[in-house]
Amino acid sequence: MKPILPSLVFASLNLFCICGFAADLKLASIFSDHMVLQRDQAVAVWGTSNPNEEVVVEFAGQKKSSKTGADGKWTVKLDALKADATSRDLKAYPKLASDKGVSVKDVLVGDVWLASGQSNMEWEMLWKEDSKADIPQANHPQLRLIQIPLVANLTPQESVNATWAQCTPESVASFSAVGYYFGLKLHQEVGVPIGVIQSAWGGTRIEPWTDPTGFAAVPALAEFSKTLVSQLPGNEAYKAKYKEHFAAVETWLTQAREAVVSGLGAPPMPPQPTSLNSDAGTPTALYNAMIHPLTPFGLKGSIWYQGESNHNEGFSYVDKTAALLHSWRTAFKNPTLPFYFVQIAPFQYGEEDPEILAQFWIAQQRCQTLPHTGMAVISDIAEIPDIHPANKKEVARRLALWALARDYGKSEIDPSGPIYASHKVEGKAIRVRFEHTKGGLQSRNGKPLSNFEIAAADGVFVVAEAKIDGDSVIVSSDKVAAPKQVRFAWSKLAMPNLMNGNKLQATAFHTHWPVDPDLGANFAKGCEFVSSDPNPWGWNVGLTDGNWGNAAPQCFATGTSDAFPKHVTIDLKSSMEINQVRFGVPNIGSTKTVAISVSKDGKDFEEVGSHVFGSGKAERSAAVFPETNARYVRLTYKDFHSAETGGFSKFFGFTSEVEVYRTK
Repeated sequence: MKPILPSLVFASLNLFCICGFAADLKLASIFSDHMVLQRDQAVAVWGTSNPNEEVVVEFAGQKKSSKTGADGKWTVKLDALKADATSRDLKAYPKLASDKGVSVKDVLVGDVWLASGQSNMEWEMLWKEDSKADIPQANHPQLRLIQIPLVANLTPQESVNATWAQCTPESVASFSAVGYYFGLKLHQEVGVPIGVIQSAWGGTRIEPWTDPTGFAAVPALAEFSKTLVSQLPGNEAYKAKYKEHFAAVETWLTQAREAVVSGLGAPPMPPQPTSLNSDAGTPTALYNAMIHPLTPFGLKGSIWYQGESNHNEGFSYVDKTAALLHSWRTAFKNPTLPFYFVQIAPFQYGEEDPEILAQFWIAQQRCQTLPHTGMAVISDIAEIPDIHPANKKEVARRLALWALARDYGKSEIDPSGPIYASHKVEGKAIRVRFEHTKGGLQSRNGKPLSNFEIAAADGVFVVAEAKIDGDSVIVSSDKVAAPKQVRFAWSKLAMPNLMNGNKLQATAFHTHWPVDPDLGANFAKGCEFVSSDPNPWGWNVGLTDGNWGNAAPQCFATGTSDAFPKHVTIDLKSSMEINQVRFGVPNIGSTKTVAISVSKDGKDFEEVGSHVFGSGKAERSAAVFPETNARYVRLTYKDFHSAETGGFSKFFGFTSEVEVYRTK
């Protein structure tokens, strides 16, 4: 047997090392055959390999390299690419083994959009008959789709089990209908390859789609952020909390042993600190598993269809949207990432107060004050019994109008429906002026305008007659001689017919909410109160939360003591001049006569008004009185109707809300 020469040994070892390099090199999971790379911006390509190894990426005539760190991660930046429908390969390989790398085939260059949210964004093409009918014709080679699996995780993940596909009847059948129609509309209008990333999960709130840095960036969410990070594994606050817990357990263990030896009972073990569960409802969990693995992939923009699961939160949703945008724009390294969203559709939402959804619509509209955002209104194409309206094609068209107008230079397009601008009392009518009236205001179905209501200073609204006059609508009612307020589509069931010439729906508004221009600030909002008969079943809240609720926790109730009169007293925090108190009852319970009294010291009260409410009907009233200096406002429940309503004891004293003002 001949001896092995040293040179041959060296060559064999070198070959072994090269093969080892090639076997270890990987592209990030978002890179697969049939993908689309974002045009007109530097393109990040990243992955893993052996530590301290130089990696080369080749695409479209470019050849760039980068060296891995100690963790084996590498990122290469390609120069900005022009849109190109030519099918090409993207290659990545170790510099020392150029023939042993990985290759991604059939890569196009165009625009990539992220489609996210809850079930209405997740809703598949085959789940509704109208979209299902379009599946056989869905052969669009330059439209590429990728669907991110439904996964939650408490820590940021690096990969997803998903691959890109050309748009075919087979690939589109289970894809987001809104995502598909949106991408197809852009492709047809702009003529460049389009990629759509579906990352959506039914029933989810906005918080799971946001990373901790997003919450931390919004001052209003500071306490929420602090609590969150203390319960998320992997961060310093969480580790510090458990370090304290371990020390407490060690102390307890010593004490427990001593107690047992002494014949005494062992003390209780210190409770374990709260940790969040890894599920779809946990804040950050969907960002970690379904958004973070995509970053920092190049995007043109994002579309968002979510809110049903947060719809009873009012303006806090604006802060949460700001947090979401901060986290996404930071992670994708795109501070101006477009974000176009859907104002959720009318829906019954059980016995919930009809105004809660209307107030959420205003919150969604306010989200447009965040930079680079736009809202598609769809109340005219809703299906009240179904929270998932079928006409996803029109939803997608309205979202696409925002992208075409804002991101594709089509300035002739106004993507917004009519929006309330101002109002003015004109005799026995109110003129409401609108913005975004391109093509003129009109009725969608040729019938008189619907869902307009008008009220006098007492805030009791009645159905109104509304007529178009240029860019305005004249609103009036024979039942209101001195009108002061107008509201539109102010109900969870409202499907109004006012639109503009672009066939875009007008959105809900209220001339006197959230701030009444005639009344100013509501002094009672958020103030503490004390009941003479506290409710032990979760209804001892809601009296001053700003929501005219019909059920807990927005609606207040006393306990069931049969001792009348009983009362609840609100502390306005300081003495102030007031002259009006608004109050009301829900359509449950047997509340009858409610008196309003005011006091400077909380001891001596002067009655300033009262109202006798009917039985089984939600009503509102207002006590209007000469300007009085007071700190305390008291509601006294003097009596009750003999018959129960809604299955509740007649001894409950119910109140939907209390508002306190000094009118101008």
